[in-house]
Amino acid sequence: MIEGDDVRLAPISREVAGAVLDGRAPDGIVFADGYPSKFSLEVMDLLAGPRASTSDGSGFHPSFVVRKADGVVVGEIGYSLVESTAQLGYSIVEPCQGRGYATRALHALMAELRADPRVRRITAQTLVGHVASRRVMEKAGMALCDQRLGEVDGELAELVVYELA
Repeated sequence: MIEGDDVRLAPISREVAGAVLDGRAPDGIVFADGYPSKFSLEVMDLLAGPRASTSDGSGFHPSFVVRKADGVVVGEIGYSLVESTAQLGYSIVEPCQGRGYATRALHALMAELRADPRVRRITAQTLVGHVASRRVMEKAGMALCDQRLGEVDGELAELVVYELA
């Protein structure tokens, strides 16, 4: 469990991911309106769905973003650790966007990763035109370091890469 200012990052277990994929709310977990998002289902699939069997998952570390005020899950955040680089990803369900949850979750996760001796670099990427996500990364102290083509949902897309400054 990672504590942030007004969010808590709670690790997602394979059992909980399976329940979400089955369309069930796991015992003791309350989801915000709009949950699960497309991103949420992709995260759960990587943990407990068909794609889990093709990935060892050892470098994948997802957590729920939980609003401390009421204990409601508003999204996910996580990272994959490849060699010494932590590649971050996050999503907040649409009804909860624009309230700073992503920025505060990113701050909390990056603080934890900076203290991890295995991590030498922290990066995140988004679509060039995804202005809100770019702003989240910049507010969290990341700086633009690259622009490239990459695959998103099976199609080539123009991406920007941010790195913790």
